[in-house]
Amino acid sequence: MKKKLLYVCCGTGIATSTILNKKVTDIVSDLKIPFEIVQCTVADIPAKVASRRPDLIVSSTMISADIGDVPVILGQSLLTGIGKEKTVAKIKEIFEG
Repeated sequence: MKKKLLYVCCGTGIATSTILNKKVTDIVSDLKIPFEIVQCTVADIPAKVASRRPDLIVSSTMISADIGDVPVILGQSLLTGIGKEKTVAKIKEIFEG
């Protein structure tokens, strides 16, 4: 099975994206599929997508740049716990579907 690529990002690429990275790793690990997560800033996303298209981007904030048809999930619910189940279901749908 091909390894899935995820970008996890926030404004600075340090604090919030580190928390998202851990939570997304836990979610995707449960799916038993190979994956790689790259942590970065929102500003880095257009260049990263241009050089290596991910299967999913999980961001703490809106991404205003044009990144084509790459699926983007706002990860705020993973940070707050409010609506987390819906976000987890979306991530699973993208990777299993």
